[in-house]
Amino acid sequence: MARDLEALHRFFAERQNAPFEWGDHANDCVSFAAAAVVAQGGADLVAGMRWDSEDAAHAALDASGGLEAAVSGLLPFVAEAFAERGDIGAIPAGNGLILVVVEGDTVVGPGPRGIRRLPRSAMVRAWRAM
Repeated sequence: MARDLEALHRFFAERQNAPFEWGDHANDCVSFAAAAVVAQGGADLVAGMRWDSEDAAHAALDASGGLEAAVSGLLPFVAEAFAERGDIGAIPAGNGLILVVVEGDTVVGPGPRGIRRLPRSAMVRAWRAM
Protein backbone atom coordinates (compact mmCIF):
# COMPACT_ATOMS: atom_id res chain seq x y z
CA MET A 1 0.00 0.00 0.00
CA ALA A 2 1.40 3.39 -1.00
CA ARG A 3 1.53 6.13 1.59
CA ASP A 4 -0.55 9.22 0.94
CA LEU A 5 2.13 11.80 1.69
CA GLU A 6 -0.06 14.69 0.53
CA ALA A 7 -2.60 13.69 3.18
CA LEU A 8 0.21 13.52 5.74
CA HIS A 9 1.24 17.06 4.78
CA ARG A 10 -2.40 18.20 5.19
CA PHE A 11 -2.52 16.47 8.59
CA PHE A 12 0.54 18.42 9.76
CA ALA A 13 -1.06 21.67 8.51
CA GLU A 14 -4.32 20.89 10.34
CA ARG A 15 -2.45 20.23 13.59
CA GLN A 16 -0.08 23.20 13.21
CA ASN A 17 -1.69 25.15 16.07
CA ALA A 18 -3.50 22.36 17.92
CA PRO A 19 -2.62 22.40 21.63
CA PHE A 20 -1.38 19.31 23.41
CA GLU A 21 -4.29 17.35 24.85
CA TRP A 22 -4.45 13.90 26.47
CA GLY A 23 -6.88 11.47 24.88
CA ASP A 24 -7.04 8.41 22.65
CA HIS A 25 -8.03 10.56 19.66
CA ALA A 26 -6.81 13.93 20.95
CA ASN A 27 -3.32 15.41 20.55
CA ASP A 28 -0.84 13.65 22.83
CA CYS A 29 2.19 11.97 21.24
CA VAL A 30 0.55 8.56 20.84
CA SER A 31 -2.68 9.98 19.42
CA PHE A 32 -0.71 12.28 17.10
CA ALA A 33 1.43 9.44 15.75
CA ALA A 34 -1.59 7.15 15.32
CA ALA A 35 -3.54 9.89 13.51
CA ALA A 36 -0.57 10.47 11.20
CA VAL A 37 -0.62 6.78 10.24
CA VAL A 38 -4.37 6.98 9.52
CA ALA A 39 -3.83 10.15 7.46
CA GLN A 40 -1.40 8.24 5.25
CA GLY A 41 -3.93 5.48 4.68
CA GLY A 42 -2.89 3.09 7.43
CA ALA A 43 -4.80 1.36 10.21
CA ASP A 44 -5.91 3.08 13.43
CA LEU A 45 -3.23 1.89 15.85
CA VAL A 46 -5.18 3.00 18.92
CA ALA A 47 -8.49 1.38 17.98
CA GLY A 48 -9.94 -0.14 21.12
CA MET A 49 -7.59 1.74 23.46
CA ARG A 50 -9.01 4.50 25.65
CA TRP A 51 -7.47 7.22 27.81
CA ASP A 52 -8.38 10.77 28.73
CA SER A 53 -5.58 11.80 31.08
CA GLU A 54 -1.85 11.39 31.54
CA ASP A 55 -2.38 8.75 34.26
CA ALA A 56 -4.80 6.77 32.08
CA ALA A 57 -2.39 6.99 29.11
CA HIS A 58 0.50 5.67 31.21
CA ALA A 59 -1.71 2.89 32.58
CA ALA A 60 -2.71 1.84 29.05
CA LEU A 61 0.91 1.81 27.93
CA ASP A 62 2.12 0.06 31.09
CA ALA A 63 -0.38 -2.73 30.39
CA SER A 64 1.49 -3.29 27.11
CA GLY A 65 4.96 -3.17 28.68
CA GLY A 66 5.58 0.54 28.13
CA LEU A 67 5.61 2.86 25.13
CA GLU A 68 8.40 1.17 23.20
CA ALA A 69 6.96 -2.32 23.69
CA ALA A 70 3.45 -1.14 22.80
CA VAL A 71 4.60 0.41 19.51
CA SER A 72 6.86 -2.57 18.74
CA GLY A 73 3.84 -4.83 19.18
CA LEU A 74 2.01 -2.92 16.44
CA LEU A 75 4.69 -1.79 14.00
CA PRO A 76 7.97 -3.31 12.76
CA PHE A 77 11.18 -1.76 14.01
CA VAL A 78 13.39 0.01 11.48
CA ALA A 79 16.84 1.52 12.05
CA GLU A 80 16.55 5.28 12.49
CA ALA A 81 18.77 5.89 9.45
CA PHE A 82 16.28 4.02 7.26
CA ALA A 83 13.10 5.61 8.59
CA GLU A 84 11.06 7.12 5.77
CA ARG A 85 8.74 10.11 5.64
CA GLY A 86 5.65 9.19 7.63
CA ASP A 87 7.31 6.53 9.79
CA ILE A 88 6.99 6.75 13.56
CA GLY A 89 9.97 7.68 15.69
CA ALA A 90 10.74 8.25 19.33
CA ILE A 91 12.80 10.95 20.99
CA PRO A 92 14.01 11.12 24.59
CA ALA A 93 11.91 13.18 26.99
CA GLY A 94 12.56 13.27 30.70
CA ASN A 95 13.07 9.68 31.78
CA GLY A 96 11.21 8.15 28.84
CA LEU A 97 10.36 8.50 25.18
CA ILE A 98 7.75 10.42 23.22
CA LEU A 99 6.51 9.57 19.75
CA VAL A 100 7.08 11.73 16.69
CA VAL A 101 6.52 11.37 12.96
CA VAL A 102 9.37 11.51 10.45
CA GLU A 103 8.90 14.47 8.13
CA GLY A 104 12.24 14.27 6.30
CA ASP A 105 15.17 16.07 7.90
CA THR A 106 12.92 16.79 10.87
CA VAL A 107 10.60 14.88 13.15
CA VAL A 108 7.22 16.31 14.11
CA GLY A 109 5.17 15.93 17.26
CA PRO A 110 2.61 17.79 19.35
CA GLY A 111 3.85 20.59 21.55
CA PRO A 112 2.11 22.72 24.17
CA ARG A 113 0.75 25.19 21.61
CA GLY A 114 0.97 23.27 18.34
CA ILE A 115 3.34 21.19 16.28
CA ARG A 116 6.99 21.22 17.16
CA ARG A 117 9.79 20.12 14.89
CA LEU A 118 13.16 18.77 15.92
CA PRO A 119 16.13 17.60 13.89
CA ARG A 120 15.88 14.01 12.70
CA SER A 121 19.06 13.32 14.68
CA ALA A 122 16.99 13.61 17.90
CA MET A 123 15.26 10.31 17.03
CA VAL A 124 16.49 7.28 19.00
CA ARG A 125 13.98 4.64 17.81
CA ALA A 126 11.88 4.18 14.67
CA TRP A 127 9.11 1.96 13.36
CA ARG A 128 7.75 1.46 9.84
CA ALA A 129 4.29 3.04 9.78
CA MET A 130 2.94 1.05 6.83
